[in-house]
Amino acid sequence: MEDPVDFIKKKYGDNVRVLYMPNGGNQGDNLIAAATIQAFNRKGLKWQFLTGGAEQVRDGDVCVYGGGGALVDMYEGGVACLRFLQSLGRPVLVLPHTVRGHEDFWRASSGMTVFCRDALSLEYLSGMPGVEAHGACDMAFGLSFQDDCLAAVKSFRDAIGERSSLVLDIFRGDGEAGRRPKGVKSWVDLSAIYYPKLNSTQSIMANAACFLTALAPARLVRTDRLHVAVGAGLLGIEVHLYDNNYGKNSAVMEMAGFRLSSVRLMES
Repeated sequence: MEDPVDFIKKKYGDNVRVLYMPNGGNQGDNLIAAATIQAFNRKGLKWQFLTGGAEQVRDGDVCVYGGGGALVDMYEGGVACLRFLQSLGRPVLVLPHTVRGHEDFWRASSGMTVFCRDALSLEYLSGMPGVEAHGACDMAFGLSFQDDCLAAVKSFRDAIGERSSLVLDIFRGDGEAGRRPKGVKSWVDLSAIYYPKLNSTQSIMANAACFLTALAPARLVRTDRLHVAVGAGLLGIEVHLYDNNYGKNSAVMEMAGFRLSSVRLMES
């Protein structure tokens, strides 16, 4: 596996300017964006949000599409974003994603670099002649609590520690929902309560803090939301993670080497 930010600097040079388009979506996608911004800044990458079109692009830029799960065949929005980025005439790099389907698009693409966050996605894209595919962990695994707003959440969690008795049941209510475990009678889809705009660092970090604060009081989180599991695991909360309906969660965890020790993969 490769670090995507190191790859960008190695391939395009330390002075490259990255035009970053986050993968728009729910609070889980916001958590990915927060960790991505931290990684860019930590490694001294020159970047800015892509907020316009061709008028914003200049020679030497690289267009970077944020990581997530939008490039599977049940969604069209992610591929539409990539088509737009390709139309700008600059190299396009995709941060760690799950990829399924859209075969015609991938076979027609050329000069695109895609980081895959699971082995099946990597195998699939490795068969596409115009795509340079690499494996990498989901960006959210690298989230740091050093930012002030996130440090406050971690302090809150550490103060609660093992004294909490709260069990949170957080499950999907959409087309990716898996089979919820027996005994779960009431639940909330925390990730889908709010869909942030993902167009400024301040709002992305604030939304990440709110999301993690909702998880912080728990002793145990039971979920089929990948980034609920990642966020809770980073806080040191015990997590029982169930798969979504096509095996995304287990595949991403396997690629990451199950690096969050408090997250346990469960069978429904």
